[in-house]
Amino acid sequence: MTVNAYAMGLVAIALAGSAVADEGATTADLGGKLTTFGAILAGNAAGTIPAYDGGLKVPAGLVPGDGNWPNPFANEKPRLRITAANADQYADQLAAGQLQLLKQNPDTYYLEVYPTHRTATFPANFLAATQRNASRKDCKTENDGLSISEGCRGGLPFPLPRDGRELMWNYILNYQGVNGWDWNHSAYVVNEGHATLTNTNRSTGEKPFYQMDVPGRDPKIAQRIWSRIVAPARTAGQASGYWDYLDPVADSRYAWSYSTGQRRVRKAPEFNYDTPNSAFGGVAFYDEIFLFSGKMDRFDWKLVGKKEMFIPYSNYTLKWGCDMDKKLMPKHINPACERWELHRVWVVEATRKDGVRHAQKKRRYYIDEDTFGAAVYDAWDDSGALFRTGSQYNIEAYGIPNNPQQDSYSLYDFTRDQYGMFGNGPTRYRQEPVAEREANPQTIAGGQTR
Repeated sequence: MTVNAYAMGLVAIALAGSAVADEGATTADLGGKLTTFGAILAGNAAGTIPAYDGGLKVPAGLVPGDGNWPNPFANEKPRLRITAANADQYADQLAAGQLQLLKQNPDTYYLEVYPTHRTATFPANFLAATQRNASRKDCKTENDGLSISEGCRGGLPFPLPRDGRELMWNYILNYQGVNGWDWNHSAYVVNEGHATLTNTNRSTGEKPFYQMDVPGRDPKIAQRIWSRIVAPARTAGQASGYWDYLDPVADSRYAWSYSTGQRRVRKAPEFNYDTPNSAFGGVAFYDEIFLFSGKMDRFDWKLVGKKEMFIPYSNYTLKWGCDMDKKLMPKHINPACERWELHRVWVVEATRKDGVRHAQKKRRYYIDEDTFGAAVYDAWDDSGALFRTGSQYNIEAYGIPNNPQQDSYSLYDFTRDQYGMFGNGPTRYRQEPVAEREANPQTIAGGQTR
């Protein structure tokens, strides 16, 4: 039996085995047996997932530095190590990609599983807007779930998701503070054991979805990201960005790029779907940025339910405690740098529609019930072989005020036996909005030098 067939078999067992259901939950349950954002308040029967108690409290004596958050769990020890030898024992709580990495690298890869902490913390206005959205009076999907109404703005759109597209809107718009982040973002691709810096850029990300009273903001924008490349030298000075809308049927992604050779901004409609992202060395498609990005129209999305899974969580060490030489091993990320925890996750399956083009036939997402980020992702090709797997690493950015952040992720390409790590370096999680004139592509390009 091949590793792919082995992994697919175990995943089939997993999806049949340990589901955690929320069937019958109503708005009356929010703030009761469910949190305001729809997670199960109680812990699990085994005691390995605690009850939600409001999230991470600001650790005494720990103060964020300049783009660096000290690890509040630095003194903890792993409670479990999963290896190729014992992976079968935990197969119902592992994704296909995790199983494949373990089986392909039995001597070097493992998962260090730490005590679970439900760190997600949200402000009162976000929770109030989320409670409002639960009524579905003004917040609803449109265009067969491809769009959502502007009435959803300010809160989690669907604390009680009814289908896969509603759940994916929660993922796309997961709360990460009011205005987003500002970072030096380095992307590395490891091929044949050699790590290559594909780019370092100064990136800014915002979700105007949560910017309710900013002058000049277009309320139709869901999120936007723009980057200015500073390294390597051959691409320094280039810039690019994209704007995604709440109604991508009426307003498709506005993507643009600036070339130092042409010295002009041009539209970039190719920044979509399964177009390889050259900034990430081709390891990622554009719709795999942060594991999923863009319009959902090429797949049918099925909400499978909830289950307990090992997912990356509170990865302060991976982001700031391991430099690139330590972090990147020849075949995989250094497992000593990663932190895994057991959490309840939503499971969503995406199956390519008949008659449309996409390099992947099926995808599966495991999305944290508390943050709607911290995800694990698998994708398969037309032959049923595992194509890619990915992980999104989160932290709780305490003290600014608290909010979850999902600003780095990894992707493994099994078809080419290489992987990429994206989102490295110092990060500043801003609270003040960028002035609208500063977010204009022409202004961004005009600030470039070479």
